[in-house]
Amino acid sequence: MTTVKGWLWAPLIAVQFLTRIPIRGVPDWAYDEAGGKRAALAFFPAVGILVATIAAAVYAAGLALGLNSWAIAILTVTASAVVTGAFHEDGLADTCDALGPHSREDALRVMRDSRIGTFGGVGLWMLLTLKASAIMSLTPSHLWGAMVAAHMLARWSSLPMSMALPYAREAKGANAGIAALVTGRETLIATLITMCVVGAWLSVTAGAILFLCAILTMAVTGWLYRNKFGGITGDCLGATNQLVEVVTLLAAARLWH
Repeated sequence: MTTVKGWLWAPLIAVQFLTRIPIRGVPDWAYDEAGGKRAALAFFPAVGILVATIAAAVYAAGLALGLNSWAIAILTVTASAVVTGAFHEDGLADTCDALGPHSREDALRVMRDSRIGTFGGVGLWMLLTLKASAIMSLTPSHLWGAMVAAHMLARWSSLPMSMALPYAREAKGANAGIAALVTGRETLIATLITMCVVGAWLSVTAGAILFLCAILTMAVTGWLYRNKFGGITGDCLGATNQLVEVVTLLAAARLWH
């Protein structure tokens, strides 16, 4: 059971895990399950607020400098990738490459390969282009809220996906360990945080629509992973993260174009 001290360190551990932002001073014991490691999962969506705010600041700087809309959108997308180390984009590329082989074993082997193939390259191009297009379509007054919703829902998606689907590999690695830590408690807390922030920042109706878009994206990708790979991997979670983000941005652009 996570201690009170563990819960206090949990948000910082979540930032460490999901971004490249240097966080120092976290004691070693806080990474134990009884510390903040498990509790950190509940704060994954909250990290999305931080990433979205940094990206929105880059967007605002681009506007202030008088850059054209394409340049601003590309820089905004780049900012979020840099602050996270393109952690989830890499998962999307690997998952796309794994769609090529016909057998489950070959697909998982290709997914583990760090090199990006044709499918992965096309998938990244599609993802980044759609993100930039959605950001261009949003009005400046709605940009920050839409990005907060997209980044929060993207990171929230990993928790219910981890609970609903088995791990695809027999030899479980670090990503499997993280997924195995997810329980109903962390998922419930993460869901409440996401619902409260998105609903308060936007509106109940808009928040419900974006939540529905995220859930549908998770359902479709989860079905694909179960049938193609036999379950999820860390790359699959990263892929769904990115797809939820871009679908949410596109839906927000449609709402507030």
